[in-house]
Parts: sequence; C-alpha cells; structure tokens
Amino acid sequence: MPSATTGFVPSQHGFPFPNSYPPGTPVIEVPTPLGILPIGDASYGVCGGMVFAAVDLFLLGQPRPIEPEPPVFRYLCKRLIDSWNMPFGVLKYYDWQRRPAASKTFAGVRFADGLLRLTIVEEWPKIRQSIDAGLPAALGIVKSSSFSPMALNKNHQVLAYSYDLSDDESAVTLHVYDPNYPNDDTAAITFGLLDPDADTPILHSCEGATVRGIFLTEYSRPVESPLFYGNFSNQISSNGSVCSSVMEWILMSSSTARNRPINRDLWYGGVNKSRNAIRPAV
Repeated sequence: MPSATTGFVPSQHGFPFPNSYPPGTPVIEVPTPLGILPIGDASYGVCGGMVFAAVDLFLLGQPRPIEPEPPVFRYLCKRLIDSWNMPFGVLKYYDWQRRPAASKTFAGVRFADGLLRLTIVEEWPKIRQSIDAGLPAALGIVKSSSFSPMALNKNHQVLAYSYDLSDDESAVTLHVYDPNYPNDDTAAITFGLLDPDADTPILHSCEGATVRGIFLTEYSRPVESPLFYGNFSNQISSNGSVCSSVMEWILMSSSTARNRPINRDLWYGGVNKSRNAIRPAV
C-alpha cells in the first residue's frame, strides 16, 4: 500500500482545545477615532488559523500552547486571515461551492467540471507532492452548495499530514488534523480516484459524506516565530492534556489582555506588534 507521512501527529502537534468560541467574539479589532471597531465573529470557527498555526509551530519545532490564551487567540486570528489568501482564496471557495459535485456533460461532452474532478485531477497531485516532500498540506474543505456568499462560513479547513493509497491506487485516505476534533489521530478523509466525473461521495471519518471538494490552500511560512507569553511551563504541553479553563481566557476582558504588562523573558520567538496596528481581537 503506497503511503507517505510528514511526522505531524494531531495529538502532539495540533491544538488540544476545540475550534469553538463564544458568539460575538471578534476576529480582529480596528482602532478608529471613535474607538475599537470589532470585525468578524470567531464563533463560526478559526479553523484556517489553527491549521496554519499548527504548521508554523511544527516547522519551527516549537511546542504547542494548550489553551487559547489571548496572545494565542490573536495569532490564530491573524493566521485565519492569512489562510483566506484574499481575494483569490475566498473567490476559490465561492467558485467551488457553486459547482456541482459531478461534472456536467451534454451529448457526451463535458462542459462543466465538478468538484470531484477538480479534487482528483487538479488538487490531489499537489497534495501528494506536498506530503511526499514532508510538508503537511493545508486544505480547503468545501461543504457548502450555494450561490450565496453568506454560505462561505459553512466551509472548513483541515491539515493533511499523511496519506494511504489502496493497493491498486483506486482510492486514497488522507489522514488529517481537523480543528473540530482536537487530539484525534484517527480523523481521515477518503475518496476514490478512478472516475473523476462521477458523483462519488468524499467521506470524512468523523462526519460521513459532508465533504464536496478539497483543494490545497496557499500556505506560506511566517517570517517571524509566533509570539506568545505567560507562564511557559503552564502554557506548553507535549501531550494531549486539555486544561479545564480553556474558555476562561477567551472570556477575559480584551482591554485587560491588551494592557497586561509583558515579561519578555516568558515570550518565545517573534517580535511584538504595534498596539496601534490592525490586530486580531482579545
């Protein structure tokens, strides 16, 4: 059975807290003359930020934080915005979500490529190449089937870190870190490779046939290391334990989080960002 892996393990390198945040939690805050303007709603999830940040830490050899403390949450939101690759990344999600799953044909001639064809013919070779090279593949997961841009938030992002091909290479299983299922080393996405124009389901091991299409997103490694602070020994975990106070940090006052004195001896990597710049919230 042909296979390849990058060495990434969700229970060791993925974030141990869930992709779940209180309604009304802003993704970014923009300073204005009239005060702080909150933008976005993290209750829809920050999956792309968690995926990109997990790759960042994996490639940099840095341990993962075990809680979404304010500096961690800010970094996740920053990487969420990066993961959208605006405007082209968002446009790709929209283009894909309005396409049919199976290709459209007329008189035996294909006139519209379906999501399965795009996934198998265009995206799977790029995903395989990335994993073969040892780089976990950040994936856009199209779940929505809609012409409405308002349905974009129903799509998702995961990280493929290894794959297994069937013996005859008729099907592939991508082993993924899914931020919706923390510490799950069994999460996987499986699809056939033989008939790209069929309406064959793409199966998520935790959800069933919820995936319509998969594409490789444009991940780029950050110039600076992630910047977190706090009690280093309490923040960082190399195992799968999850602290019970996960949500306490999210519910903290954003002003308290922003104005807390910084002990640079307890930061690792990176440089501090200006408080006057547009920044992820909390």
